[in-house]
Amino acid sequence: MKKIFSFIVISFVIGNIVSWSMGSWPIEFKQQPYSERQITTIDALKKEMSNHAEDVSILIELGAIYSMHNDIELANDYLDKAVKLSPNDALAIAWYNANRAKISGASLDFTWGLYKLYTLNTALSNISKAVTMAPDDITIRTIRLATFANIGPINPKFNLVFEDETWFNTLFNNPTAQVPQQLKAQFYLSMAQAYYFNENKQAAIDVTKYLNLFKSVPHKTKQDEKQFQQLTTKFDQANRGKSW
Repeated sequence: MKKIFSFIVISFVIGNIVSWSMGSWPIEFKQQPYSERQITTIDALKKEMSNHAEDVSILIELGAIYSMHNDIELANDYLDKAVKLSPNDALAIAWYNANRAKISGASLDFTWGLYKLYTLNTALSNISKAVTMAPDDITIRTIRLATFANIGPINPKFNLVFEDETWFNTLFNNPTAQVPQQLKAQFYLSMAQAYYFNENKQAAIDVTKYLNLFKSVPHKTKQDEKQFQQLTTKFDQANRGKSW
């Protein structure tokens, strides 16, 4: 039964972080609603875990689903256990640290954001470590891209977003690769968000390109559509009146 939920795990949204600002005050990550299918998936995974309490793949999938929906403390419980049981598992490292990035943003920092920045950068560095460990793993690449693109240039390794862009475009141009449409939609949204941060004429062209590519995807989730609308509104407001 293990791994049968991999499509659900891969088609995630870290992108409900549409804007990220560091400071002492917590960032609110609103809980995203669970579909009936996702609730059924969680129940099935928990039932299986009752017989395999230390199965790392189950712990990762449960933690990933909870993290996708911003139940970040609950996600941390599962993902923390996964990395302790298997400290060299690249997927566990990637998911654990993507969720830790959210926990960092959601925390109240009495050092005026300095500690939050430290914990965020540690999490982001560990996500990149996971990519180095498994450079051809599409899920791990997606985790890094979605996290880095939505956090933006406060991340000193933000430019790795564009390395991932090249990797994904190479994959999409491979006629033998079977890439889920929902993953393509998330890639387009992540890249539109990444280029939005650059605020120049060429970046604006690239934002528009990726937003149009997103619109061309035939089957999109409501959550993706919501993120698209938020990003489109931000982009239009930021570029209103600009002639470049």
